[in-house]
Amino acid sequence: MIIATTTVNFAYLTGVWLETYERFKAAVKCGDRLAAVVPALDAERLSGEVYAYRDGEDPAEALRQAAAGCDASVIYIDGGTALRHFEIIKRALPGAEYRLGDYIFREWRAVKRRDEVEKIRAAVSAIRRVVEELGLAPGVSERQAAAKIYMTLYEAGLSPGPILVQFGPNTALPHQEPTDKKLRRGDAVVVDVSAAYQGYFGDLTRSFFYGEAPEVYKAVYAAVEEAQRAALQSAKPGVLAGEVDRAARSVLEARGYGPYFIHRTGHGLGLEIHEAPDVSPGSGDLLKPGMVFTIEPGVYLPGRFGVRLEIDVYLGAHGPEVL
Repeated sequence: MIIATTTVNFAYLTGVWLETYERFKAAVKCGDRLAAVVPALDAERLSGEVYAYRDGEDPAEALRQAAAGCDASVIYIDGGTALRHFEIIKRALPGAEYRLGDYIFREWRAVKRRDEVEKIRAAVSAIRRVVEELGLAPGVSERQAAAKIYMTLYEAGLSPGPILVQFGPNTALPHQEPTDKKLRRGDAVVVDVSAAYQGYFGDLTRSFFYGEAPEVYKAVYAAVEEAQRAALQSAKPGVLAGEVDRAARSVLEARGYGPYFIHRTGHGLGLEIHEAPDVSPGSGDLLKPGMVFTIEPGVYLPGRFGVRLEIDVYLGAHGPEVL
């Protein structure tokens, strides 16, 4: 039996993104059977086998009913389960052997169904339109540009995730959040946007130069583009994710930029912005058809500028498709 209490794994099993805060919720799966335990105030949001409890009632009783008929000798639970919720599970199902179920959820979620891929594709398309239509002019701040992106995505029906807009030397800091720094002609620019459509995330990064780019910027940009192409070409079913990282990293190392590529080449996309597969050095994740992940090599010259180019890739049976 598997019990999911975290919002993301509950959503994966039930199809409903339900935030119950301190109240207990759980999706219970045994064989082909799926049951949900939720507060009564959320019960109408789900269909199927639902066991609800009112405030003041013990959710352990609802969980006992949901698990009736299941083999409860060994129970797998996702690792993000709050301790207070784990105590409810133990009270409802005493005497079981509890095991960490993260690897099960990781494997399930890493390979996407067609409907999941299409939701990611819709998110990516919306992000791309917003970024391409973003108007920047001297004097606009990083914070103002990020706020404009956020509102445009929200009005388009998406749920914005982290949005990074960086100008000048800030582009050399991969995770620098937007500041009040204003755009000036002659600045490098990095725009990194994530947003979810019906719960599924897309994540794109564009880098460019505002004004006439110096030769050093052009050289770095060309190297990052080449690294991205190499990684994309290496992404095939049966290849280790670490080999995709190696393909990108080898290009940048050969051009002397190895020390300035300070993060992994990519990460999986789905209900979370970062999930399996892990496209990092030495990653043993085996690429399989149905996986969706980013390819985003970058070079960051401290105090000067950075360049990161990020695409989202669906891995089909015969190779990668850029979403």
